[in-house]
Amino acid sequence: MLNTFKHKVLFVCIINLIIGFAYYLNYSDATYSMLSSDIQNIIPVAQKFDNQELFKNDLYLNSIDNVRYYTPFYVQSLRFVANFTNQDYVQALNVIGFIFHILFGVLWFFLLYKFTDNFWVSLIISILIRGLIWLPGYEIWGITGLWSIMPRTLYIALMPLPFLFLSNKFRSLLLGAFFAGLIFNFHPITGLGGILLFCVLLLCIAVFYNEKELVTVKNIFFVFIAIGIGMLPFIYSYFGKTESSLTYDLQLYNNAFNERIPLVFSEPIQFLKQWLQLKTLFFLLPLFGYLFVSRNDIEHFKKAKTLALCTLLLIIIPSLSVYIENFINSTFGLNLRMSFQLIRMQKVAIVPSYFAIAFLLVFVLSKSQKLKTLLPYVFVFFISLLVICKAPMFNKIPFVGDDLMRCILPNNISVGSIDEKRLSDYDNMAEFVSKNIPANAVIYGSHFFRGATKRAVVLDSKGASMIIEGNPIQFIKWYEDVIKLEELTTEEEKIQFLKQLKVTHIITTKTYQTLSVIHSEHALKLYKIE
Repeated sequence: MLNTFKHKVLFVCIINLIIGFAYYLNYSDATYSMLSSDIQNIIPVAQKFDNQELFKNDLYLNSIDNVRYYTPFYVQSLRFVANFTNQDYVQALNVIGFIFHILFGVLWFFLLYKFTDNFWVSLIISILIRGLIWLPGYEIWGITGLWSIMPRTLYIALMPLPFLFLSNKFRSLLLGAFFAGLIFNFHPITGLGGILLFCVLLLCIAVFYNEKELVTVKNIFFVFIAIGIGMLPFIYSYFGKTESSLTYDLQLYNNAFNERIPLVFSEPIQFLKQWLQLKTLFFLLPLFGYLFVSRNDIEHFKKAKTLALCTLLLIIIPSLSVYIENFINSTFGLNLRMSFQLIRMQKVAIVPSYFAIAFLLVFVLSKSQKLKTLLPYVFVFFISLLVICKAPMFNKIPFVGDDLMRCILPNNISVGSIDEKRLSDYDNMAEFVSKNIPANAVIYGSHFFRGATKRAVVLDSKGASMIIEGNPIQFIKWYEDVIKLEELTTEEEKIQFLKQLKVTHIITTKTYQTLSVIHSEHALKLYKIE
């Protein structure tokens, strides 16, 4: 049945098409509350581009200039797809999810196949790499439900592209470098990790594979030029729309920054300690195992050393960005605030572990022809396990009962299911507000209601993260307003202060004695400030 490479590729495409379409159907009735908070921050940006009359008194969307820097490729792609879903951004995300579920599986398969030359191993690992892994810094790896269709996920799906062009030809190297820079625009933080991996891999090619004619100083110079050309859209948007010079009180800014961003992002040692958890250390086992078993095989040992060096540098270099940024700021009197993002690049260090698993399997299989014949049966067993692993009987079984396995397939093609976050009270409240509250209303409540109702929201901490880089002065004001509100003791004082911020409505589970409830959804109440 799978005698030719064309048939094998068709088989891979069909499998990923089934997974992608199943996810699409699974979320055909999805609601706004099923999205991640990151996406709920991004959709209002797209809505603001659609109609700049919206959000005039919003925390971060009062001016479109505050967010022009923010992942333009993702935002504009989302807006483009929304043209075909009648501006329904939830279903626009569903369409994007369908496309990228397919791309994710197909591209990672081709990359694995390029380096392993083993069809079944590549197919199995390309499905396994979809699984959800929770990494240091609240980062994730993998692609799963609608909530995961974030900029970082789109980048991860496209990440194999530059590496697919790698060869001993300089032209291919330049093309790969350009694509490394181009796809960076989908999620610059993860994208920098991908670029770092690309460059480290070139270093390994020069050191371990003695490709000195390919990896010359001149060639590397042109590689960086090609990467830079690919990165230009974001570079223009970011540095043209953000301010690094000090025109505000640095101490106040630091106080606001520490209020919004956990200290761990500014403390590399504390961040590194998060890698010492059992679930992340587990991914080091294939690396050490491959190094050990391949020590007497020259070619495999080169690959093992390459993977080990890539992992090490992908963890160390992002950590150094904190110290470098602190040095630049103190030396030149600037307030660069990028390292708290750059340190998150470490998540790309998980990639060599998957290749270690693949190479380890190939190495073991090379010792036994009999084992090779079992691979199709291993694949069938693996897929069967994915179908049933959500069943309650697997809840406490390591690996099988973890998100790594359970989040690969959607509920509608699984035995058992994972509960989906659907906050009906919030969705119902948003619907009521959209139909009954003026479009120029200003809400004091969850960031959720910004995109769900297309109304301005103030004082929310999730929205504040959007102006850390986009508008530091406005970010400081957010901090001062939050502190002032917390210091007020009486309900009357708090309401008067909110009125000063032009708040017209409050959505909360708290009770306000001096205000009357306009609408409620169980414990969630809508108040109007007169």
